[in-house]
Amino acid sequence: MPSSHDVTGRARSAWGVLLSVLAVEAFGGIAALVPITTDFLGASDEPLGPRLSILLAALISWAWVLITLWGAARTRASWARGSALTMHVLIFAAGTGVLQMGGAIGGPMLGWGLVVLALVGFFAALLARPEATDPELSAAG
Repeated sequence: MPSSHDVTGRARSAWGVLLSVLAVEAFGGIAALVPITTDFLGASDEPLGPRLSILLAALISWAWVLITLWGAARTRASWARGSALTMHVLIFAAGTGVLQMGGAIGGPMLGWGLVVLALVGFFAALLARPEATDPELSAAG
């Protein structure tokens, strides 16, 4: 009988879906960073503070996605799962915010894309179980 910490077929599939979603988000982060960086460099007449804060927020967010992707791909640890859950709650909020702006930020296709991606990523992270090699799980059981 498998222990409760063994990765089942459903959990393995969920990790695959989660990795796919995180990879799409990593590439989407690059696509978002290009215009943010060009706007940062091109808008020299605007104050530096707001431009720098937007650029840093985008870079930190992209780094968060990359670290979570790395953790999910390499270790399938519980911290990567928790990070993905948190991230997808925030992406869902961003998607609904884009939809509420009525096309002022990216349009409805971007909003719906973010909402769908967030829901798929959230439920994949819920179904993904950490590997038994996770030190937290080894100590618990």
